[in-house]
Formats: sequence, structure tokens, C-alpha cells
Amino acid sequence: MSQTSFDGNTPSRPVNPPRSQDDGPGPKTSFTPILNHRAVSGELNAITEKLESRLAGLHAEISGRVVGPVDVEVFNEFLPPAQGIGTKPDGRAAYQVLAPVLKDATNEQGMYKALVEYLKELCPSGNVNFCDKHDNVLRVFNGIDIKPDIVVYLNNDDAAIEAMFEVKYNDSDDPFDDQIYGFQRESNDSKRTLGQITSYATYHQAREFRTHAFSALIFRSYVRLFRWDRSGVVATRKILLDNPSLFDFFDRFTSATIAERGRDCTVTANNLPLSEMTGIRRLLECNEEAPLLAIPVGDKNYIILKDQPLGSASPIGRSTRSFKAYCLQDKMVVFLKDSWRVVSPTLKPEHEIYAKLHEHNVANIPRVYHGADIGNVDSNHLTQTKLWLGKIAKPFELALQTHRHYRIVLEYLPFTLDESEIPRETINIIREASIAYGDAATKARVLHRDISNGNIMFRRKQDGTIQGYLVNWDLSLDLDLAGEKSTEVQPERMGAWQFLAIRLLEPDQGKPLVQNRIDDDESFYHLTLWMALRYTVHALPSGTLTRLLRDNFDARPETVQPFLASARRPNMKSGDLIEQARFANAGVEIVLQGLRYVLRERYTNPAREFGDLKVTAQERNEAEVRKAVKTSMLEKDPYWLPNTLADYLRDGEIDWSANAGRFKHSLTKPFKFV
Repeated sequence: MSQTSFDGNTPSRPVNPPRSQDDGPGPKTSFTPILNHRAVSGELNAITEKLESRLAGLHAEISGRVVGPVDVEVFNEFLPPAQGIGTKPDGRAAYQVLAPVLKDATNEQGMYKALVEYLKELCPSGNVNFCDKHDNVLRVFNGIDIKPDIVVYLNNDDAAIEAMFEVKYNDSDDPFDDQIYGFQRESNDSKRTLGQITSYATYHQAREFRTHAFSALIFRSYVRLFRWDRSGVVATRKILLDNPSLFDFFDRFTSATIAERGRDCTVTANNLPLSEMTGIRRLLECNEEAPLLAIPVGDKNYIILKDQPLGSASPIGRSTRSFKAYCLQDKMVVFLKDSWRVVSPTLKPEHEIYAKLHEHNVANIPRVYHGADIGNVDSNHLTQTKLWLGKIAKPFELALQTHRHYRIVLEYLPFTLDESEIPRETINIIREASIAYGDAATKARVLHRDISNGNIMFRRKQDGTIQGYLVNWDLSLDLDLAGEKSTEVQPERMGAWQFLAIRLLEPDQGKPLVQNRIDDDESFYHLTLWMALRYTVHALPSGTLTRLLRDNFDARPETVQPFLASARRPNMKSGDLIEQARFANAGVEIVLQGLRYVLRERYTNPAREFGDLKVTAQERNEAEVRKAVKTSMLEKDPYWLPNTLADYLRDGEIDWSANAGRFKHSLTKPFKFV
């Protein structure tokens, strides 16, 4: 049983037991969920999206982040001119062989072999190898078969992909039109193709450490080239297959270094002696044959396991990857996070945020050992897509961000909130995380803005106590920096859709919605309800639970844009979902009802609900008073949430012991309602 400590001399703010150096052993590593665009709904959604919905979602996500049409001569500037490789390949001769084959082809399958031979003629150095892979699924990634028609490998290494090409027989499948404003076409076939090539680029950047990726879309008479990074994609206008500038691109591509083609060369194979690797593998809890990688942060070097979960399911954004790592210099296990931070006047690098939080004695946050940007500011470790906006003939407005490659090293925390074992423990961990956010908001004037199950972690100590932490502050807002610059913060609302305050997910009312401290209070409630539905005993059968999770938390898979189901606001106001669930643990039921009873007042409107009828005047007045009292309490007391949870945890009359075990519910595919 976990233990909780409260300081009766300071009733306004609960405190935790002092940290002990005698922490228990660390079990297997847990990876923080990637809270980034489609990765958010993908990991937490109750219902798996169908293929067409996934492609539509990827199309929607990359739309508005496509820079084009760019002339191929300008696009070629991404790579340096080829140097010292002797006689240039005869591109026109290669095209003369290709052209009649494409002209006579009756379908896409009749194009593959000739295109591979054509590409090999353009790249004769042997540095890259073009392979027809149209019959092969490289991997199922995020529910999509990654099945490009032509894969470009480094030499003959099937594990080292340099680019993926898609072939289309019909020009109507082209996602773009060089003549229209905005560049993107809106037909269903065009959208599907854009979703398809976006899925390939997303997988390419997720399967390995990359700064960017190249790809191509080939038709019978022309080709489009693409360069993808965490900001978006740069796309060329149509390039005829006999265009000398196309030959120049492949000449450059072949002679480019692997770093210039997009590989992150700061991550290297491990070359430690076998005797050292044995001990490190034991600490990283992997088998004796597991390959290891070396990854630097600043002036220190870290060892991580090579075989890790794939990166982000989104083509854009931070692409956060978290690792259990071993520091060679400090001889200890740490938590290493690799990401692409947003470059903004209002968003500091995460280690600087932590420094401010520690300076103001914010409780329940991890120690930070190091943080640093990777590479030079003029390198590919800074996204390039936004820079190319000025290089298109007819510029149009796009809300693009610039991202900087970044790594941070923190103390190792073995568990995420999902791994808590009993309801009382879960509530206590949430309480400790809420102390951190309250401290940060009041002492350091920093708003976390990304409350989720993956961003609350804990360690279990040998004396039976637990220590909860609020982590991942990279999307937090420093109110001292914001001020008039607040409009420069990234346009997307911060955080996982499932746990954002309801008001942030409803249609805008003609003015920007700014997240505030109370929105995080509400996010803690949504997270607590989600955890209770997923991991505690209740009365909901699997099919009903799946549907209710979808209706209250998920982005609807049937729609292109994420959409919060209409059941969430009514359930917040009425408590009907909690009533339906009939949670078997009394503590869980009481906590959820108690939090909802206060937070619901954010969404009540007594004047509208009761009207001007005399018979309802007294009820309306009582409701108005209740709303004023509850909302005032939320506004004035930054520690309302941890103090409320503390009251429930130490209330001797609440039975936390009945049905106290962890119970993970199975989710099913519900019936489709028309």
C-alpha cells in the first residue's frame, strides 16, 4: 500500500515526503506517449481508424504545410552540386529507352521495371540502389501498409532506406496543380495520393534517426520531387522526365553524403569493448545480443538500445522519442529525450524551463542533467521548409513553424501513470503532479498545458512510498515571456485532444482561445475519468465502454479534422457517464463526482437554463450563486485540486480497499450507427 504524507501546519498546500536516495530498483523502461498531432489520438483513441480515415487524416495534417510549386532548379539547391564523379550520366539516352515503354504501358505495373532501369542509369555510381518493391509491404505503420513502388537503398543495405518513390498511371491522382492558387487539388483521388505519400514519408522519418527525407511521385510523363521535415514538405512543379535539371537532381542525390540525404549522423553505432557493453546492456535491461547506439548531448555521450519503438505517427511537429539511456561519463542510467522543439519567442528550450521551475522550488519535477540543441543553426538540424516559402513564384500564406533539433537528459523515472497498480495510488500520483502544476503556475508563472497519462510519471521507493512527477514541459508557456508575443506561439492548441478542457475543443467564438491555469485543472479531471474507465472495476460492458470512450474523449475517426463528440459537455454537466459506470471503488466514484461538481460550473448558464419564469427564479438564483462560488474558488486557489484530492485520500470514511486492484478493460469494435 502506498503512503501519503501531508503537512498539517500548511493547510493551503500539501507537501510530499522528502526525496530519498534509497529508491527502489528500476523496472523496465516506459516510453512517454508522443503527444503530437495524429500521434495523440492514435495512441489513446478507443477505436482504431479505418485505412481511408487514416489517409484522410494524414492528408488533412499535411495540408497547409506544403510549399510549392518550386522550380526543380531551385529545389536542387537542397543538395550540393556533384563533385568529382567523372562523366555525367546520359539522361536523354536513358529517357529515350524509357519513353516508349511508358507510352505503351496500360497500367501502373507496366511502368515499374523500366522506371527502375531509368533511375539506375541516372545514378550509375553504385552509391544507391533502386529496387522495385511494389509487391512488398515494408511494414504496417499506424494501420497503413507501407508499400512504396520503388525504394532507394544505401548501397545494398536493405536496412538503410534513402528515399521512397510512388508511381501513378493516371495524372488525375496527382495531389497538385501548378496553375491553381494554393497548389493542392481537392479531388478524392488527389487527397488519397497525398495521404499515401505522406504516410511513407512519416514512416521513413519514424523508422530511423533523420533530419529530413526525400521522395518522389512519378507519372507517365513527369515527376514531382519532395523534401520533408518536421515543419512540412517542399514540392516541385511538374518535371518532365527528359528535363536536364531532373538529371542534375539525381546526380546530386547520388553523390550527396548520407547526412545531406537526411540521415542524422550524430547517432552512431556503438564501438565500446564487449566487456563494457555487457554491463550496460544489463542496466538497460536488454539481452546480450541487443545492438546499441551512441547518441551525444552536449559534451557527454549516451548509450541507448537500437531496437526502440518507432517514432512519431505524424509527419510534422516535435517527433519526440524517449529512451532509457546510460551516460558513459557519469556512469548512470538516465532518461534521454530527442525531439524537434518549436522555435518561438514564447517557448524556451525545455532545460531552461526546468531551470526556472527548480529556481522557484517547484515540487515534483525531475532533475535535469543537460539539454542542448543539436548541430549548427545553419545545418539540417533546423527545419528548412518555411525558408522555401519565398522561393515559389506565387507565394501564399501558410502557418508554418520552424523546429530545432533538441535533446534533454533527466533523471530516470521508471513508471508512467498507466502503470499504477491501485486506484488510491493513481489518485495520489495525480495529486502530486497537480502540486507541480500549481507551484509552476503561481511561483514560476509557467503553465504546463499538456496534462496526459504519459506526462505524469512516478517512482516506487523501497519503503513503500511513491513519488509522482509532472514531466515534459516543452509545450509550457512562460507567462513572463508571453505578453504581446503570445500570438507567436504555435497555432495548434497544446496537449492531447483526449484531455484538453472542453472549451478549447469547441468552435471558436471569433477570437483566439488562450489556455489558462483552470484549463489544466479540468484536464486533470478528464485524465482521472479516462484512467478510471480504462483501469478500474466498473459496470460498463466492453462494447458500451468503447462507444462511451469514443464519444467523450476521442477525435472522431470518420472525420478529416479532429472532432470532439457532443456527449462530453453534457456528461460534464450531468455526471451521467459516471452514473452509468457505477465504479466499484468508492474512492474513485467520490473523487470523480467531487471534481466534476466544481468544474461543471465552467459550462453552466443559469439564465439560459432556467429562463425568466417566476417559478424557476429561486432555482436560477441558487444556481447563479453556486456558479459564482465555484468559479471564484477555481480562479483564486491554485491548489484547489491537490487539496481536494488530499482531503479524499485522508478521509477515513472513504473505503479505498474494495475492488482496489488494477483491471484493464478490453475494447471492442462497436457497431456502426447510421
